[in-house]
Amino acid sequence: MSARGEVCLGDLVRALAELRPRDPATALRMAELLGQRSRETVNPPQGQGSSSADHPAVRPTGPSSAGADDPVTTFPEAVVLPSRAVPKALPGEAVSLTERSVGFSVTSLGGLRGASASPPEGHRPGAGADLLRRTRVAAEPAHEPPWKPDWARGIMFATVSTSVESRELDQSALLRKVARREALRAVPRRQRLSTRRGAQLLLDHGAGMAPFQDDRTWVHDLVGSIAGRDRVEVLRFRGTPGRGVVRRGPLVRERYRPPLPGTPVVLFSDLGRMRPPFAGGSTAGPEEWRAFIDVVLHSGCPVVCLTPYDPADYTAALRRRVAFIPFDRSISLRHARQATSGVRRWLERL
Repeated sequence: MSARGEVCLGDLVRALAELRPRDPATALRMAELLGQRSRETVNPPQGQGSSSADHPAVRPTGPSSAGADDPVTTFPEAVVLPSRAVPKALPGEAVSLTERSVGFSVTSLGGLRGASASPPEGHRPGAGADLLRRTRVAAEPAHEPPWKPDWARGIMFATVSTSVESRELDQSALLRKVARREALRAVPRRQRLSTRRGAQLLLDHGAGMAPFQDDRTWVHDLVGSIAGRDRVEVLRFRGTPGRGVVRRGPLVRERYRPPLPGTPVVLFSDLGRMRPPFAGGSTAGPEEWRAFIDVVLHSGCPVVCLTPYDPADYTAALRRRVAFIPFDRSISLRHARQATSGVRRWLERL
């Protein structure tokens, strides 16, 4: 049946194509059963009965009902019941499918057949259950990661990692201090990259980032696997995070608060580069984004932006403050390290 609950002409065409009746009489009876005949044909006049001769497509089963040369399809283990009386519709009134007269009723006495049961002899594949089975026309295409799979984890590690002191002694720094005769208030140690501080992930759900919703889910899972899901704070926003962020429920908007100093802030956004038509004030401008980034930098947090655009598309002032890592399969681990280290050095000079 069609999705709207009524039988239409397309359903009859589909039934004829799947069941393939052998004679016009069977096709005519199928049309009557699906309600594609006039009311005069479907509802016979008073005084006329329904016999087995009026229904050549289905006959009562029995020893003399089917023979070796009988071309009509029979239904084993079935009981044929007489049709019930149907009230005649008024002129111009539509007759629903449940009120149309049916000359027979087939009820199975053997139960449903299992999937592993072998079909009976003479069974024609493609009819019956295949008619009601709905299959998907085409499978959804698989998501293509924006970075090479071999480099994706390394790029994300360079994005969310920060410099921390290790237990190894920095001999070069110690020799420079001794040569300059500087007072040693602390023993210099080597710096190494670590994800112990976690990260704050800001996901842009604006209209400009709608084509990258699969990449957004992919980045969310990748950040959690690198920095630890219990140490990643995930916030969603539209426009800029300064307008409000969402933590859990989509109806509760909270005020944005920067994380602890030294925690990297990862932005999945185009920073207002993509301005869809009729967006109005929902898309933030460059000045609003610059004010938000200054707030995050003054709190002591480096900002890294994962964007679908090339870093050269942004202003020089933003490139000094933000480490841009584009969605490009030619991006390597070296590029990600250079971008993030440059932002950390600029942050130390503040």
